[in-house]
Amino acid sequence: MYASPARTRRTAARLVAGVAAIAALTGPAAALAAAGELPTTAPAAAERPGRSAAGWPALKAGSRGAEVTALQYLLNSRGQSLTVDGTFGPATTAAVKAFQKARHLAVDGVVGAGTWAELVTTLRSGAKGPAVKAAQTLLKARGQAVAVDGSFTAAVAARVKAFQKSAGLAVDGVVGARTWEALLNAAPSGGTDRAALAKQILARKQITLATVHPGGKHAGSTARQNIVDTANGKGALTSPWGDRPNRRVALDPRMLNGLLKLSTQYGFRLSVSEIVGGDHSGNSRHYAGIAFDITYVNGRHVGSGAPHQQLMAACKKLGAPEVLGPGSAGHSRHVHCGWSR
Repeated sequence: MYASPARTRRTAARLVAGVAAIAALTGPAAALAAAGELPTTAPAAAERPGRSAAGWPALKAGSRGAEVTALQYLLNSRGQSLTVDGTFGPATTAAVKAFQKARHLAVDGVVGAGTWAELVTTLRSGAKGPAVKAAQTLLKARGQAVAVDGSFTAAVAARVKAFQKSAGLAVDGVVGARTWEALLNAAPSGGTDRAALAKQILARKQITLATVHPGGKHAGSTARQNIVDTANGKGALTSPWGDRPNRRVALDPRMLNGLLKLSTQYGFRLSVSEIVGGDHSGNSRHYAGIAFDITYVNGRHVGSGAPHQQLMAACKKLGAPEVLGPGSAGHSRHVHCGWSR
């Protein structure tokens, strides 16, 4: 949400993500309810493409990463025979559609709340098979030391308990719906380690971080330097000409995880113009370390053909309540995604 050197000030309007529909549980979801492992919001049986109830990620063609690997293992546990490679390609889309058809879900190839509710199964010590590999994959991606071997041993139960404790869940060593939900949505490498998240962002070739400012020169507060400093355990520096000059700000892990998942989960190629640097309105979320601006999406400038609407929708799904872009005052050439204070 940067301004020109003249520093035009505007108060950003908040856009609140809609509440997903609630529907009755059927099949395996009912068994999870009986086990006391329901998510806080009951997932809808019919899903719209790209939409999911709160807490469950929406995966679709082009998604990549540990969540897709877990999805593929879960599909195999339900009778599919996918090659597990962490890439949501045509074969995975076909397997999802086949599963959705068999379970009387909307056949759209998008894995949202209703499909997750039918896929996941309660796991405990002694369980074996692809579903256990799915849980182990997610535990490992969240920083737990487990082997992906398909055997739910006492050691795996201990790692589940450690994850549950860190996520604020009931610590019972059983992987039920709430634990699946948390595993699927946790930030990589444990979720609260901002340095680890920053290092992953730096390693993503699909994320370009600006090394200059639109409204001034200051190498220490560019978007790239903000992430480099965070990766090195320091706060991100604001620019000397802004309303909060020359301050170190701790970047919020929710925001860092959101930026990372725009690439890893949604498949966007991004160019980030500002994080805490630049010049913004006096109470901007940028200065709190909970917002970033994006100028290029998939190689095209916002406002000149870039798929900004899809990007804005993804930011909302990733938890950003303040999402502004073309059509919002002062945002005709960039998208602003801000998380709650």
